[in-house]
Amino acid sequence: MLKKFLKRICAAFAAAGMLMTPAGALDQNKVVTPFDEVLYQIERYGLFAEGNEMSDADRALCNARIDSGEPLSKVVNEILSKHDTHSFYLSPEEYQQSFSALTGDYVGIGVTVQLLDGSLIVTDINFGGPAREAGIETGDILLAVDGVSINGKSLDEVGSLLRGEPGTTVRIKLDHLGKELEVMVSRREIYGDYVWSETLEDGIEYIGVQAFGSMDDAEHFLTIWDGLDEKRTAAVIIDLRGNGGGVIDAALAMLDGILQQKTGLVSLRWRKDQGGTQVVTSNGGGLPLNGIYVLVDGQTASAAELMAVCLKDSGEAELVGEKTYGKSLGQFHLSTKNGDSLIITTLEMSAPKSGVWEEKGIVPTTVTESMVTLGDYLTDKAPLPDTRPLFFGETGSAVRELTERLRLLGLLERSSDTLGAEAMKGVHKFQAAAGLPETIHADVTTLKRLNSVMKDYAAYYVDNALEQALIRAREAAQKPLQYTPKSDGTWTPAA
Repeated sequence: MLKKFLKRICAAFAAAGMLMTPAGALDQNKVVTPFDEVLYQIERYGLFAEGNEMSDADRALCNARIDSGEPLSKVVNEILSKHDTHSFYLSPEEYQQSFSALTGDYVGIGVTVQLLDGSLIVTDINFGGPAREAGIETGDILLAVDGVSINGKSLDEVGSLLRGEPGTTVRIKLDHLGKELEVMVSRREIYGDYVWSETLEDGIEYIGVQAFGSMDDAEHFLTIWDGLDEKRTAAVIIDLRGNGGGVIDAALAMLDGILQQKTGLVSLRWRKDQGGTQVVTSNGGGLPLNGIYVLVDGQTASAAELMAVCLKDSGEAELVGEKTYGKSLGQFHLSTKNGDSLIITTLEMSAPKSGVWEEKGIVPTTVTESMVTLGDYLTDKAPLPDTRPLFFGETGSAVRELTERLRLLGLLERSSDTLGAEAMKGVHKFQAAAGLPETIHADVTTLKRLNSVMKDYAAYYVDNALEQALIRAREAAQKPLQYTPKSDGTWTPAA
């Protein structure tokens, strides 16, 4: 099914490449200078160049400016700025810096940091990157890089400190829940690993999509999706935060595998001489889950917004987080003879219900901040009772609040309503860290100390959007499955 779908989608791109020079565009026989070459590409492919072709007189003036010493990039970008805000003319160095997720030339440690209340917080970690292997976690506060304090530095300056040559080592000083730690991390090429999954709790799967770097990401995603029934998955959380987009075809292929109902996905508006408007549909037939929750933020853009808005408009998913970036224009990436790159807008995307989201963004179903302090997060949670012990085997909301706090401290992988063997391992880890004697249950002293520690850590950050999605996913996971897994790896709708 995937190959057939991709063949249908890619046909539009293939057809565009075979078109003759559009009427009114610069004749290829007139292409003499480097500027002429770039203008030819703009007027052949540019969505907003159609009907706005440059006259021979204006072209001569542009060539004269370049002959007099003005940079080619300045003249071209001046023209592109009149088309839209996403078209650029870039040097090889600028291209690599701006589109490292597509080129695979990014060398670093694999973290995303965000400035929150004056602190640089680790908000995302590449699944297969060296930072994760070194033990760096989301919520950690970055303090110094190779002995250089990052206090007062911009995100770009910190990024430059973290990046370097493959194989070189960088010393990271960070604050992890009140403890200062130093870790040595070996830089390497961060490529691939843009899609990964993790079982958060029984029946709840998390799938992170960091970028749509290539069609390999779509195949990886669909392999994960095809295996959900074998895990008896009831709810899925798809994380698109920080995903700036990439290959639109990859997002469309993922959507086609997810959606249960046959539906229109998106309208793609090309130039009239490239086919005009094309409506892309899904065949449906996806796994009938109890809930799909998509995490988005202000850095969710382009193809990632396409995936999010199509899931929202279909009614098959809820969006959780912050309003998205607002980019519904797609671009071709074209190389010039001198090695530079022309990024030119060639299409406009429009969702079935939400329409064009350029400069507007997509408002989530549940609007909430991605990262909040632990204190603010616990304000909306039930308190942890500490006037009586919680006994081994006990179930209930008090046990849930205990294990939730242990999970937030990184002492448990999953929260639970039952104080079983796994939950007691988390209790024992906390007791050891707090200098308390190990007990066969969660005694009052331990519970009181845990409440005290949570107050001490109130200023540290927690992934609030993920936590809010988890609350909804847990409710969905309590409901009966809408499908029946079969021994041969397939499934049938539940009776």
